Amino acid sequence: MKKKHLRAMALAMAALMSLTACGGGSSTSSEAGSTTAGAADTTAADTTAAAVADPNATYKETLHIAVSQQAPSLDLHKNSTLIARQMCDGTVFEKLVTLNAKAEAVPELCESYEVSEDGKTITFVLRKGVKFHDGSEMTADDVVASMNRWLEGFSSAGNMVGDARFEKVDDYTVKIVGETPLILLPAMIAGAAQPAAITTAEACADEDSNGFLKNYIGTGPYKFTEWKQDQYVRLDRFDDYVPYGTEGDPMDGWAGYKAAPTKTLEFDIVPDQATATAGIEAGQYDCIFNVKDDDYARLEANPELTTSRTQMGSIAFIFNHKEGLGAEQYFRTAVNTAIDCDEVLTSCFGSGYELGSCYMDAGQPFWASEAGSENYNLHDPEKAKEILAEGGYDGSTFRILAATLNKMDSMAVVLKSELEEIGVPVELTIVDWATLTDYRKDPSLYDMYITTFAEVPVPSLKLYYGSAYPGWSDDEKLSTLFSEMTSATTLDDAKAKWDELQGYSWEYLPIICPGHYLGMFAMDKDLEGVNMYSGGPKFYNAGIKE
Repeated sequence: MKKKHLRAMALAMAALMSLTACGGGSSTSSEAGSTTAGAADTTAADTTAAAVADPNATYKETLHIAVSQQAPSLDLHKNSTLIARQMCDGTVFEKLVTLNAKAEAVPELCESYEVSEDGKTITFVLRKGVKFHDGSEMTADDVVASMNRWLEGFSSAGNMVGDARFEKVDDYTVKIVGETPLILLPAMIAGAAQPAAITTAEACADEDSNGFLKNYIGTGPYKFTEWKQDQYVRLDRFDDYVPYGTEGDPMDGWAGYKAAPTKTLEFDIVPDQATATAGIEAGQYDCIFNVKDDDYARLEANPELTTSRTQMGSIAFIFNHKEGLGAEQYFRTAVNTAIDCDEVLTSCFGSGYELGSCYMDAGQPFWASEAGSENYNLHDPEKAKEILAEGGYDGSTFRILAATLNKMDSMAVVLKSELEEIGVPVELTIVDWATLTDYRKDPSLYDMYITTFAEVPVPSLKLYYGSAYPGWSDDEKLSTLFSEMTSATTLDDAKAKWDELQGYSWEYLPIICPGHYLGMFAMDKDLEGVNMYSGGPKFYNAGIKE
């Protein structure tokens, strides 16, 4: 007997992933460990997600949203950059399922879905009459092309499903059949860092020389209009958008009615945070991302603004396991033994971070784990020197790649100092974010790079467990534990395997996770309808009444 719309499993997922409407837990990111700095708080901005667009009101025509980085592409299938997701996921592109406020995978472009009793077959019944931005109707052909392109471009999902691919049943029904249970797949579709965006079959076949989409055609309430490099990305309201949910009802997490009260969303690219901060104070911008810790108290006290401060994700120092010093187990262990996580994170985030050894996010208490915590934040330089000597370290230079984005390069500077204290010469390569995402593909350029990851609903979405992801963790035991977790037939079995996997991760070290960062935002006090559920502001119901 099949379970209609995964009701039984949805209840279980709700129990294990209880996120709040503003992001979950003590904050919205990835560590359910001890909090020693930067306790998260929420302010008036967080409550605006429940505001409903007034059909009788006139709204300001354009919202100006200052963001600090530029994505290499807006192709969500092949791009894990947070800003691309914040701009386009749910706004330009929609998915078969999305997350509600309990982190359940609920219908968005499907009207329902079923999972077979053995968990190996998932069938999605599509909504009829949904329009793409090019005017065509969404059908199974588009969904199959989009979902299979996502599986091929997103290693975490591809590894979980193996050779399984989406198939057309009829014009409005698709299915996927796995050799092993796929019970975590709906949550992956709903909350992946590389969103399972639905676009046209024609767009899927039209890629540039880098393999990215040439045309950003979605089904969302806003359509992509213009990207002026280094200046802005412009989205305009799609007048033929086919909404779901009930008009007037507040959003439930990311799910529900999208009213698009604002005609144009302009994401202004402002790399200098001081410029963005001055702009929000002067009224040039309606919302700014990545407020500096030093400026937050002042903006919070400004009566013309509202602010939001919430845990957003985890920091990761990713080793190059393919070649060089990062490929040596003893050397990775020595680095992990030497570093002081507090010192490293303070350099970048001030008080805007939290410590904790769990790789998973604070908003997912079911997945919280202390496994491996004995190897976290050791700060033992003398022990690190012993490990280097026993491993036969020859004094070679360790190369760290970091970006200037959000001062992440400051962490590299502190790491350099701490590692030189144990006799390891360090060479830093400091670049902009777009360059880092290009350089990290080349294993000859670095031994470790620094990045961050937004929160995810299930550990199968941790990108660095994919052997194809830059860092190339291809350890047999790591892969086996990951596969056993993703193919588990019950959630309890999956959690048990996750505990094993995290414990082994702190030994093998696919990454060092020093802690978790807090996202800080400021916006005009009159800006309503901003959805602050998980991963930062989304603007499909946002506007300022005139």
